[in-house]
Amino acid sequence: MTLILTELSKHGIAMVADSAVTFTEQLPSGKPVNYVLNGAQKLQVVPYLTAGISVWGLGAIEGVSTDIWLHDFIERHSDIHSLDEFANNLVAELRTTIGDKREAIGFHLAGFVEQEGQRLPTFYGVRNVDGNYKHYDFHGFIPGQDFPPRTMADNEISIFRNGDYGPYAALADTVERILPLIKTDIGLTIPYPSLQGRIAYHIAWLRFVSELYASSGLLRTIGGNIAALGISPQGQITYLPG
Repeated sequence: MTLILTELSKHGIAMVADSAVTFTEQLPSGKPVNYVLNGAQKLQVVPYLTAGISVWGLGAIEGVSTDIWLHDFIERHSDIHSLDEFANNLVAELRTTIGDKREAIGFHLAGFVEQEGQRLPTFYGVRNVDGNYKHYDFHGFIPGQDFPPRTMADNEISIFRNGDYGPYAALADTVERILPLIKTDIGLTIPYPSLQGRIAYHIAWLRFVSELYASSGLLRTIGGNIAALGISPQGQITYLPG
């Protein structure tokens, strides 16, 4: 499984992803066995667009690990000049390689675009499904510009989450409600109001969820090294590959 998060705020864009990939093998007895390998590079930089992209869902495309396929796609399309063009080219190639296969896969593509002298954040959820981690409705691949470019208010946070995000969502939504109390009662500001603070906050969540999975006695299907990417409104990139 996977957990990827992308956040847009006045501080910039923060993206995080785990590196665990779950496989199923069929034993000679016919019994299926699941196992997890870590190290997939689910979050990558698109350097020529000053953008980031992460992937969730299907672990391989035409027999190639999805993260490797994505890296190759980024390199082969370095002549692309906009996020919109990148998203649409990605959709076109996915339609050719995956087509109508009913296996969920999606990408978070985020960056800034120039409009009327301003750098504005935008987010694309390229995908072949809609719904949530409990149930997906399949459809053809779409670019899914879920956050068109616009100015964000000082306290506005827009976060997109995909993969096996159920436990994270339940816990994070609850904790978010008590963070103001922690600030009032203890004087601790979580997260610190900066892009670096937002990145560290989301890394902490992925680590916590990974440890919770380990404590459940089930496979740690969210885990491994955690990759993080930050893009400031000025176009500075911080990339921690994990």
